[in-house]
Amino acid sequence: MQRKIVLSMKKYLFISLFALVAIMFTGCEKNDAVSRKMTIDFRVPQSVWTYNEDYGGFCAIYDAPQLTANVYDYGTWTMSHEYGVDSKDPFLVQLPEIVYLYDEGTNTYYSQRIDYEVHIGYVRVVVTNSDYAYLDNWKPEEMYFHLQIVY
Repeated sequence: MQRKIVLSMKKYLFISLFALVAIMFTGCEKNDAVSRKMTIDFRVPQSVWTYNEDYGGFCAIYDAPQLTANVYDYGTWTMSHEYGVDSKDPFLVQLPEIVYLYDEGTNTYYSQRIDYEVHIGYVRVVVTNSDYAYLDNWKPEEMYFHLQIVY
């Protein structure tokens, strides 16, 4: 009779210990702050694009004072290229984006990569063409962008 009680106590101790270990290894996250969402829509006119040798392409900088150090350190973001802004059916393409193009003047196919960098206080948009396919006096067209931030 006493042996049965000891066996039950061992089972009880094992189950309790297992439950305690399971509780200790579960992820508990303290989240006092409420997540906030911010959207920044901006346009880059063709005249703003400047060639940057360090990037091997054209860059444009959009000043965004909303991108504070706090947002930069604790936020996450995605950016999209917006097409058809003035049409009935606009759409977004997530960056980075690769576009395949054809130039009739030189009978050349090339690809264009559109990417971005987020910095404290500004966003840099970078457009690079494959094989450095830049024609004389060529600049990227006017583009619209949609930056969505959660912090």
